[in-house]
Amino acid sequence: MGMYDVIIVGGGISGTSLLYTLSRFTSIKKLLLIEKYGDLATLNSNSKNNAQTLHFGDIETNYSIEESRRVKRDAQRVVAYCSMLDNRTRAETIQECQKMVLAVGEEEIEAISRTYKSGLRKLFPGLEMADRKQIGRLEPNIVRGRKKGEVIAGLLSDTGYMMDFGRLTRLFAQDAKLVKGKDVDVMLGTRVKGMRKQAGTYRIDTEKGEYRARFVVFATGSYSLYFAKSIGIDKNLSVLSVGGSFYISPRVLNGKVYRVQKGGIPFAAVHGDPDITNPHITRFGPTVTVPPMLEKRHMDTIVDYMKTFDFDIPTFISLEKILFNKDIRRIVARNIEYEIPGLGRYEFLKKEAARIVPRLRYADLKKEGDLGGIRPQIVDENRRSLVLGAGKIKQDGAIFTITPSPGASSCLGNALKDALYITDYLGEDFYRERYTRELGRINA
Repeated sequence: MGMYDVIIVGGGISGTSLLYTLSRFTSIKKLLLIEKYGDLATLNSNSKNNAQTLHFGDIETNYSIEESRRVKRDAQRVVAYCSMLDNRTRAETIQECQKMVLAVGEEEIEAISRTYKSGLRKLFPGLEMADRKQIGRLEPNIVRGRKKGEVIAGLLSDTGYMMDFGRLTRLFAQDAKLVKGKDVDVMLGTRVKGMRKQAGTYRIDTEKGEYRARFVVFATGSYSLYFAKSIGIDKNLSVLSVGGSFYISPRVLNGKVYRVQKGGIPFAAVHGDPDITNPHITRFGPTVTVPPMLEKRHMDTIVDYMKTFDFDIPTFISLEKILFNKDIRRIVARNIEYEIPGLGRYEFLKKEAARIVPRLRYADLKKEGDLGGIRPQIVDENRRSLVLGAGKIKQDGAIFTITPSPGASSCLGNALKDALYITDYLGEDFYRERYTRELGRINA
């Protein structure tokens, strides 16, 4: 039975960014990361299961100014980390790209204009409003074939990046193991069967034996709440799994083109993106579905999904209130159509993709079923609402973290908060000067 200072369960970007932060910037000596699959980043952190966008909060029109400020700070930490990589590795992990939010029609144009003037332009000095002519120079396929009477405008960003978050996940784990004077183990293909606290330490029961730690972190996405509830930690929370799929076409966009999003809606409007792993295609998506499972394409997770629910009146009232929100109901209903073979492609083209690229044809689009993942949304049964942003339960030497988008972009920011909490709990040191020098000011 191995004894560690901290055990992290979950080998996605949230787990490995914390592993890296604890090994590089704290006095903690013995760390173990446990991942149930045979490789790191097999689920949402895998490049095929996300839009590969490093979010800065500049074109995400459903963010508050404060949220944009936080996301910008966290994304800058990721850029700082990548700046320390060798040229080849950096090019394979992160690439600059053009980025904008596209507004179609007077209502959307007025919405982005209000957002821009409300403080966004001060937070992002390089962000600028663009008219039809400017958009046509940068993204000609947005303008070609569009009706002359259809007005468009955009917000152009000067800080666009596409990222292979799966590669970044593996780099964090690799660098964590290289830190001198630390005992860092990464255990793959190991399923956690249960856990309990005994004599001041956590005991993690796995297929390969039992491991103990002074502190434990579950960074297992949708499964984090499942594990919390398995030891009696509830907090009146449930998970609403939101799935997403992508359509692909030959490359028709030079960069990332997002659409205007409604405030209070936790998932992005359909957008068009280049693919860092395939320069010849454009992705359109993600779609929005609510599959009753914790991991997409893993039907065996349906039973565990049900265990994240409290089958009581507050839960059902919360779900009714959320799913009968007129905007969420409209989005889900429309996206159900997109999953219908044949008809779905036609409806997606007409209502989504052609709004970005008018000349796109039915034959150009292909539904790529192997793309897309589950983005867990947290249901707060006390407030009868969704918790927008990352959810976290901290209790008695344990953290259970659930990170929907933009969790990958904010991975180092979330890891910093957790590392400060863990070192304080364990009485260990956090190397603030080193962190500030390499990744930026802690309280920036």
